[in-house]
Amino acid sequence: MNYSETIQYLYRLQRAGIKYTLDNIRHLMEALEHPHTRWPAIHIAGTNGKGSTAAMIASILKTTRLKVGLYTSPHLLDFTERIRINGRPIPRKRVVEFIRQMRPAIERIRPSFFEAATAMAFWYFARERVDLAIIETGMGGRLDSTNIVEPRVTVITSIDRDHQHYLGHTLEEIAREKAGIIKPGVPCLIYHQPRPALKVIQQTAHQRGAPLVHLKTCSRVLLHQSRLNGSCFDLQVHRWTWQNLFLNLPGPHQIHNAILAVGTIWELRNIISDSRTAVARGLTNVRWWGRLEQVQTSPVVIVDVSHNPAGFRTTLEFLNQQFPEKPIAAIVALQEDKNFQEIGKLLSQYVDKTIVTRFPHPKALEPERLGRTIGNHGGSAIIFPDLTNAFQEIHRKDGTQYVWIIIGSHYLAGEAYKILQMS
Repeated sequence: MNYSETIQYLYRLQRAGIKYTLDNIRHLMEALEHPHTRWPAIHIAGTNGKGSTAAMIASILKTTRLKVGLYTSPHLLDFTERIRINGRPIPRKRVVEFIRQMRPAIERIRPSFFEAATAMAFWYFARERVDLAIIETGMGGRLDSTNIVEPRVTVITSIDRDHQHYLGHTLEEIAREKAGIIKPGVPCLIYHQPRPALKVIQQTAHQRGAPLVHLKTCSRVLLHQSRLNGSCFDLQVHRWTWQNLFLNLPGPHQIHNAILAVGTIWELRNIISDSRTAVARGLTNVRWWGRLEQVQTSPVVIVDVSHNPAGFRTTLEFLNQQFPEKPIAAIVALQEDKNFQEIGKLLSQYVDKTIVTRFPHPKALEPERLGRTIGNHGGSAIIFPDLTNAFQEIHRKDGTQYVWIIIGSHYLAGEAYKILQMS
C-alpha cells in the first residue's frame, strides 16, 4: 500500500468505534515487543488544554539536546501531525512501514483507529530512540489506550464536562477517569481545577502514594499584556523566576497551561541543562495551530478548536475583551456528542452573527439542531451546507465589519486551513 491507501486502511478502523479498554493496546504492544517500555513519558490528561500544555513542554525541550517525542490527537491536516520527534512529523514512509508490518496483528486483534495510532507512535518513538515522550490522552485516562506508558511525570489539565457518554455526567465521575493516569510514586501536577474534580484527584493521589503538586500554591503570575499575538507576564514557579516572559499562544487560560508546562520542566530539571533559559525560549517559540490563531487580518479571522462549553466561554470572553468595539461573527460546526444546548446559549449571548455549518464527518451535528437552540435562547443563526459557502460570507460587503471566529471542532479547523491553503 502507498501512503494514501494506508491512511484509508487506518480510517476504516474507525468502524470498530471507541474501545474503552486496555486489552487491545496491550496485545498490540506484545506483538511489537513492548516499545512503550523503552522510553520514559510525560503523560497528560484533562478536558481542556492538554494539547497546548504538551506543545509547550515539547517546545521547551526542543531547545535542549534531548530527543523528544510528542503524541497528540486529533490532527488538523494530515495524520502525521499526531506523531512528532523534536517538531518533525513522522515520515509517511514510516506510517506505511508500520501498517505493512502490523497488518496481520491488526486483522487478528481488531483495534480501533486510536489504538492503532497509539501503537504506531509508541513503536516509532522506540525505533528512533527518543530520550523522552510527551503523551496526550485521547479521552479520559483510566482506560485510555495511552495509559500503559511509564511516566516520569503526570499532568492533569483543567477538567470540565465533555465525552459524558463515556466518562460520566458529573465532574467527580469525569475526574475519576482522568485521575486514572496517576501512578504510585510519580509526581502529578495540577493547576486550576473545579472543587469537585480537585477532591477526586487529591483522593486518588493519596490512595496511590503519588506526590500531588498543586502549582497554584507554588507559583505566582503578574500579567502585563494579553493580546491576540500572545501574553507577556512575570512568573514564579517554585524557586524559578522570570520577568517579561512572552508566551506565543494567546489567552489568559494559556498562562495556566504554561505554568503546568514549567512545573513539568522543574520536575525534569536534573536531566535538562539550563532549564530556565529553555523555558523562556520554548514559550516564546511555541506554535500550536487552531488555538485562537489569527489567519487573516482584513477582516480579522481567527481559528479555534474549542468544542465544549468551557472552551467556547473562554474563547468568546477573550474575543469580547480584545475587540470591545467590534461585533463578533462566528462560523460554527460541532460533533453530535457535544453539548450543543449550552454552546447555543453561549453563542446567543456573546456573538452578534452566527453561521452554523457542518464538516464532512459521519458524527457531525446537523446544523439545524444548533440553529434552533440558538433561536430558543433569543439569538439567530444562518445555516450553510458547508464551510466553503460559509467562508464566502466573510468577504461580502457587510462581512468586513465583523471579527470572525471559526470554532467548534478540530475537523472544522482542518477544513478552514485547507480552504486557506487553496486560496
